[in-house]
Amino acid sequence: AKIVGNGEGSALMKNPRLAAEIVQAMTDAVRLPITVKIRAGWSKDSKNAVECALAAESAGASAICVHGRTRDQFYSPGVDLSIIGEVKSAVRVPVIGNGDLFSAKQAMKMKEETGCDGIMVARGAQGNPWIFAEILAAIEGKEYTPPTFEERFAVALEHARGLVKEKGERVGVSESRKHLAWYLHGMRGAAVARNAVMQATTLLEIEQILQSLL
Repeated sequence: AKIVGNGEGSALMKNPRLAAEIVQAMTDAVRLPITVKIRAGWSKDSKNAVECALAAESAGASAICVHGRTRDQFYSPGVDLSIIGEVKSAVRVPVIGNGDLFSAKQAMKMKEETGCDGIMVARGAQGNPWIFAEILAAIEGKEYTPPTFEERFAVALEHARGLVKEKGERVGVSESRKHLAWYLHGMRGAAVARNAVMQATTLLEIEQILQSLL
């Protein structure tokens, strides 16, 4: 809200000219490729992703990612794939599709219906870093084998230990709680374990909670 209130972030879609000036300033300042991520528009009545994408491209953007929701939709159900396709048809630089990608099936549908050059996974990777292997298998026409419970636990524990190592036990454990909740989603005994994790204050407690599920 603070970013949008300052006219930054997705609020820039209400001012495509200013957004283009910012992209131009960045492309003039560095030799690295500059990419731009936009939404379908600011609101359902102002889906101007094509206009913003064209402005960004003319300012030197090397690729454009399009999230198929407007800003006022936040995470409400439903992604407009057509707007991603419209951007793809309008610009010459690569277009990356984004929004509601929680499985390979959804990723392939987006790619097929929009013609986008690539896809960006966001929330779909929370607690499921294997989604990238699943999508790659679908693209290559190979069979995908989901991780076992043991593999999921091992990665969840590695994630928690990594956060503690990087940020110390107090902050690391605090930040690991939401990630562990995502890893536990849909698993047997998840509700009880999730509640216990949310109360944990040490890495040892987290290790014991996960081990108890096994």
